Amino acid sequence: MSLDSKIERLNKRYRGLARVTSSINDLYIYGIYESNFPKLMETLNKAKDAAKDEIKATKDEIEYSAGYTIAAEKPTDPLAPPSLGEVYANVEDE
Repeated sequence: MSLDSKIERLNKRYRGLARVTSSINDLYIYGIYESNFPKLMETLNKAKDAAKDEIKATKDEIEYSAGYTIAAEKPTDPLAPPSLGEVYANVEDE
């Protein structure tokens, strides 16, 4: 199997799984609520979580197959003040 066909197959899998999770999220449009169908929604939410895990694994496999390096996520603190270097870089000299 060539690399292009493998990546295309993984892209199709990614799009299909994304459609599944989107469809589960849109069930309220059709009147299917957690209060009306608690057991069904519990099962569907578990399936959605499993699909999200598979989406993440598929995305990583696509990036690996394409030759991209997957960088580790950097933890950020949105409440931390910016560093002084960033502040002074945006100030114009008068």
